[in-house]
Formats: sequence, C-alpha cells, structure tokens
Amino acid sequence: MSMSIRAMQCFVAVVSTGSISRAAATLHVAQPALSLVIRNLEEDLGVVLLHRSARGVTPTAAGTRMLAHAREILGRIDAARADVREDVNVPRGTVSLAMSMSMAKLLTVPLLRFSLEHWPGVYIKIIESSTGYIPGFVSSGHADLGLTFSDDASVDLRFEHLMEEELVVVSPPAAKSGGKPRPFALQTLPVMDLGELAGLPLVLPGNPHSLRRLLDQYQHRQNVEFRVIAEANAIPQLIELAQAGIAHTILSYEAVRAEAARGDVVLRRVVKPRMTRPVFLCRSDVLPLSMAASAVADRVSRIITAAGSMAPSAIRAGVK
Repeated sequence: MSMSIRAMQCFVAVVSTGSISRAAATLHVAQPALSLVIRNLEEDLGVVLLHRSARGVTPTAAGTRMLAHAREILGRIDAARADVREDVNVPRGTVSLAMSMSMAKLLTVPLLRFSLEHWPGVYIKIIESSTGYIPGFVSSGHADLGLTFSDDASVDLRFEHLMEEELVVVSPPAAKSGGKPRPFALQTLPVMDLGELAGLPLVLPGNPHSLRRLLDQYQHRQNVEFRVIAEANAIPQLIELAQAGIAHTILSYEAVRAEAARGDVVLRRVVKPRMTRPVFLCRSDVLPLSMAASAVADRVSRIITAAGSMAPSAIRAGVK
C-alpha cells in the first residue's frame, strides 16, 4: 500500500515547497525517488493530487483534501510520540506560535527567557503575521498555537479568551518643554473621549484588517465618524506617520509603548467608552497538543492574563 507515513510526509513536503526538486533537497532524497513516491500515491488513491507545470506544483482539489488529512495524521503521530516519550515535567519538541506584532512585543522576550531557563528541550518558533491568517495557520498545522483578536473561525478550532487589550491614541511628539518626560505608562496617560478623537486626522488600517473592523464597530455603536485621511496596514508605518506629525492613529498600547517611552510619540487613553480588543489563544480542536505545546500554551496564558495587572518590568521578566 502506497499511503504510508513516509508517503504522506513526502506529499506534504512537496506541496509546502511547491516543487518536487526543493522537497527532495529538504528531505535529502533523490528527486526521481520522490517523484516515484508521489506517483505511486496517486495510483493507489486513483486520483491526481498535483498540477505539474514548469513553475512547480500545486495541489488539485483532491490534493488539497489529501493535504488536510495528511497533516492531521502526521500531527497525531507526532503528538502520540511526544505523549509516550516525554515526561510531563520535562517537555521536549518544537512548538510553533503565530501572533501579531503587538502580541510579539509583549510575549517574545518573557516566553523565550522562561523557555530557555526551564525547558531546554523545547524549540519555540515565533510566526509573526496578520491575525486574519492565524486561524488558517493553526487549522492547517503550520502553527500549533495562535493568538487572535477574534474567535470567528472554523469549527475545528478552540478559542480561549485571555484578556482585553487596551487601545490608545498615538499622536505626534509634543515640543519638549523643560526636559520633563511625558507619561507613557498606561495608567498615567492623559485621557480623551470618543468625540475628541473623531475630530483628529487619522491614519488607520484598511478593511478587512481586524483592528479597522473593531474601530468601525465603535463608530457605529457610538454614532460618531472618524476623520480618516489615509490607510496603512503595517504597524511600523502607522507609528512612523504619527511620529512625522502627519496624522494620529489608534493602536494597542503594547504595540507602541517602546516608542512612547523614547518620546517619539505621545499616547492618550480613550474613555467614554474605553477602547479595547479581545485577545484569544487559538488551538486545534481536532489534533491533541503535545506536552511541549501544552506547556507553551499555559505559559502564554499566564503572561498575557498578567499583562493587565502587572508592571511592564514584571511582564518582561517572565511572570513567575
């Protein structure tokens, strides 16, 4: 029978790289041998799995379905191997965690510091991406865990609400006066209401960016209309535009805290209503987590849920 574990591994590698030659190099096998494995798999199933062209290969409709099954089966095998081999107190293995830039700024240092100190056998891969893609990464097996700002996704995922992340208004830096530093700690920021915010020239992400959808909901519920003069989706661009004095923007506090501490921008909190967005930990509801992934999920949850109640220095230390 051609549908062996090795055949599934070969098929996933070919689709992931988009090329039989690149997959052969990744798997350290001869290209003719890999081509034979794929051809035997297609003959065994009685379907064509790949569209082949001079530019590479792409999965057919049947190949796409096969890819989902192969990734699920291989994931279960890896989880079973980890479950049998690993001591619950000494997790081992690779864990992929997908998150946005703002979450990466909050999590990466304390998570990796804790992992290196307590889990020498765990190899963490941070995948930074727009949150709109993250549920797909987890569903497809490209990531073990993901952090999202919405729980609207397919039924094969499980979401755990961790916190409400506060959004702040990011404004051009004020003229320096007497060398007195501007406040940048969240609880000490000056405040403004939504009506004042509506009068500012804003640069915001465009639809269907999750932050823009959330801000549109605030406008609709409060019956206000923001004065949006341009759109930019990348956080560094939004911060740079505010820093240059071109416009104001709205971002999560963590995304811009470092720039505020340097005096590059000025931050204000929004009250009446307070502006927040939910943060969810996303995992597969089909594939079991390895011991290492479960340990990382627990540590991520601890760091994030502590973020609203601890000083930034304590968060960066890893939340004991």
